Amino acid sequence: MRKKIIALISITMLMITIISCETLQSSAREITRSYIEQHKPDIKFKKASISSVTLQDITLTTLMEIKNNLDFEIPIEKLQIDLVNTSGKTFATATSSETLKIPANQAKDVNLNFKAKYLDVFTTAFDAIKTKSFKCSAKVTLTFTVYGMKFEFPYTKELTFTE
Repeated sequence: MRKKIIALISITMLMITIISCETLQSSAREITRSYIEQHKPDIKFKKASISSVTLQDITLTTLMEIKNNLDFEIPIEKLQIDLVNTSGKTFATATSSETLKIPANQAKDVNLNFKAKYLDVFTTAFDAIKTKSFKCSAKVTLTFTVYGMKFEFPYTKELTFTE
């Protein structure tokens, strides 16, 4: 009788182990490069403003929201934004200085400041006067690594700076 109970317990434990391994394998198969690319983070600019003017330069500030569409936390290693005028010239660049962790299926706001030299801003403003709008493009690159896979997602958004 004792041998039968031990054999029954052993078979039950073996079945539980097999089922657990199959579940783990199927969830590991779901997290592929194409899955992450299909569910890449969304970005949205909430605000773009001129925050200060000094004798040397102008500080432009952006507030953007990054939404994680994945079922696990993503660590944004690098966030870079290039501001590009209507002539296609980059006139200011900002890069995040720390890793930003965004929990699963949540969003986080990020502030980035740009230091723009007067000559570069003047060229952009001059282009804006010609086109009757003070708009520029923001070329955003999000970089993160999950499950040993490195991703760089490019985005292009239009910004209008206000005072």
